[in-house]
Amino acid sequence: MILSIAKQLIDGEFKPILDVSSAVSNEVDIFCGGKQVGPNLYCIIAVNADKPNYKQKFEQTAGYIGGSYSMQNFNLVILGVFAAKEITDELREYASVEAETFEQVNILKWCITPQGVEVFGNQPNRLLNIRQLLENSLDDKATGSLSEIVEQSRENKRASIVSRDTVLTYTIFAAVTVFFIIQTFGDGNAILDKYECLPLGQGEFYRYITAMFLHIGFMHYFSNMLALYIFGTRVERYYGKVWFLAIFFIGGILAGFTSSIFLRTAAVGASGAIFALMGAVTAYCIKTKRSADGFDLYFLIIFALVGLAFGGLDGRIDNIAHISGFVYGLAIGMIKKVKGE
Repeated sequence: MILSIAKQLIDGEFKPILDVSSAVSNEVDIFCGGKQVGPNLYCIIAVNADKPNYKQKFEQTAGYIGGSYSMQNFNLVILGVFAAKEITDELREYASVEAETFEQVNILKWCITPQGVEVFGNQPNRLLNIRQLLENSLDDKATGSLSEIVEQSRENKRASIVSRDTVLTYTIFAAVTVFFIIQTFGDGNAILDKYECLPLGQGEFYRYITAMFLHIGFMHYFSNMLALYIFGTRVERYYGKVWFLAIFFIGGILAGFTSSIFLRTAAVGASGAIFALMGAVTAYCIKTKRSADGFDLYFLIIFALVGLAFGGLDGRIDNIAHISGFVYGLAIGMIKKVKGE
């Protein structure tokens, strides 16, 4: 039962606190996992209470955790979970004590049997989503070793790679850089006049593409290329090269077209295509419920909102291209089936 509890806790974002690298047997009598939520650190110590030394194991582990983490400005909650085939009078008495508090350390004790979770005494019977995870473990007959479960959980949460290299991202990066150098050291105004995006109705639709490779000033170029590296490499890795090109160019062209409807003057920049890439990475996180090389859904949403906020503060930035590019990239990303969804 301890192995199944460990699997559910690990899948629920609890990280093993004690070293499990040597736990190669499926005979596991104790597991300890921790999860920080704000200022609180929740530590679950699951112990096989059918073993005669379960009290000693729990108290030694709780003492080690309390001594290690209580001095780090955490509000430490230690929850002992005693797994048994049935609850004996001894176990009931041991788990029925009132919640213990020592300065910043709070100790709780729950029991779990094949019939479910039981909480005795004046203790909270709900804590985060821990009770649900424990109940789920009753239907999850985990196999293998603890170290294998940890590695499998990491693998399941890891993004599925389609393309091992990101040569297309760097190719576009190089092309934009070449154009920026030509603009900087050549007749930049003449280049802009010929290739920048125009308001709708003035024709020359090729400008929707050429404008994506032009920038005004170093900061405009630098910010877009940084974002291209961050999001382009991820899209190329998770969606593959063909879909990377589709998201970048279709998203960028449609963003330019949408922007041109509202333009009063000409515009340039890869921002629409960049936000399309950001939208595609967001779609990936939504569909797979995984992070993308450290970027989770909440981070991406905040990142996009910050980008739009800066655009709102600077009247020269085309936020219409940003918003529409993100929406087009999100839509394309939702259409494309990816591994892990």
